[in-house]
Amino acid sequence: MDADIIISGGGVAGLSAAAIFGDAGFRVICVDPAPPVTERDVEGSDLRTTAFLQPAQSLLDEAGLWARLAPHAEPLQVMRIVDAGGEVSEPRIIKEFDAGDISEKPFGWNLPNWLLRREMVAHLEGLETVEFRPGTGVSSLFTREAEARVGLSDGSKLRCRLVIAADGRNSTVREAAGVPVKTTRYGQKALAFAVTHPIPHEHVSTEIHRSGGPFTLVPLPDYDGRPSSAIVWMEEGPEAMRLKDLPEAEFEAAMNERSCLLFGPLKLASRRTVWPIISQVAERMYAERVALVAEAAHVVPPIGA
Repeated sequence: MDADIIISGGGVAGLSAAAIFGDAGFRVICVDPAPPVTERDVEGSDLRTTAFLQPAQSLLDEAGLWARLAPHAEPLQVMRIVDAGGEVSEPRIIKEFDAGDISEKPFGWNLPNWLLRREMVAHLEGLETVEFRPGTGVSSLFTREAEARVGLSDGSKLRCRLVIAADGRNSTVREAAGVPVKTTRYGQKALAFAVTHPIPHEHVSTEIHRSGGPFTLVPLPDYDGRPSSAIVWMEEGPEAMRLKDLPEAEFEAAMNERSCLLFGPLKLASRRTVWPIISQVAERMYAERVALVAEAAHVVPPIGA
């Protein structure tokens, strides 16, 4: 065997799996056709964020990865839901849920996806059991009861005991394994970007609901000395594309109206990215010698995460 486990996908899920299995002593090879983008303000960086809830944080801690992530993690202490429906974009009903009511820890910890990739890749470099091959993808899959044989885009062929599909909603491994998916499209898109604001978020994640979809502000560490949040703004597809292409001043005016100014005037602090909103579920989350994880197994809209 060339490895115990071959992981297809070098995103947050694939790199997490590589760190966890590598720390457990398994020989892991992780591949991804595209080198990970590990800088915030370059083309192709993923400006979405990932919230690690308590069980996920504990798992990463056991694997020795959390110590590297903790300095960059923003606690999610309070979940605030705001009804801002009606003709005017202003709060009508506000409900807050505090993690302190049920636990000594926050609900979770939020980190930007581009930063997670940077820190996870750096962590894997210190694991003798893990080999990360960015720029190389899976091109073929052949399985039997005893093993899997994986062909890579560089022409090499590897044998392993398990293949993990962490290669996203359009998973090459899932397709090669013959696992069908059911996809639902909602006609919505999500704008993802970062902002700064004068009023500190105080570790509060805020969802502001109106027609078109929620406008969610998730706490980030300060940026350029100012409080900062990541925003996921869901809208009907054409409206989301219109907003993305607005001049910056007009876009800021629109997002400030939509935010109800709960954190004061928002200032755009990154480029704007757009993501399609779909639900997708694999018929099963495994095949012979194959396991599906993350978006290769199931995709949920941000509001359902």
